[in-house]
Amino acid sequence: MMFTRIRFSLFLAALALFGLSSLAFAVGEAPQKWEVLVPTGVVQGKMVAPAPRINNLDGKTVVLRWNGKSNGDVILDRIAELLTAKYPKVKIVKSYTDKTLNVTSGNEQQSTRITDAVKALKPDLVIASQAD
Repeated sequence: MMFTRIRFSLFLAALALFGLSSLAFAVGEAPQKWEVLVPTGVVQGKMVAPAPRINNLDGKTVVLRWNGKSNGDVILDRIAELLTAKYPKVKIVKSYTDKTLNVTSGNEQQSTRITDAVKALKPDLVIASQAD
């Protein structure tokens, strides 16, 4: 059986190689049309204007976002200390006190939930930490 498959495959290769597949057209069959598609796809992005720069953090709300990875909260706590020392009127909100937000989003629904929760805090600036 294996020999028959190989022999048939060689027969088809010979037909293609020598152009003998055109014999089918002589009997009245229409030629096939093929469309070759690239499986990688095309990603189309859209241009987005960057957010305006903030010159001074006094009176602004800064939300600190952590995804729960090891030591990310440590660096964010230090950033909070440095910002409050330099800008005494800055409002620091540590979103990572809400344990439901300390996750790496694994799907679109979770990303939307986290984004909406951070957005609800009405930040002027978000600083995120993805530490390992």
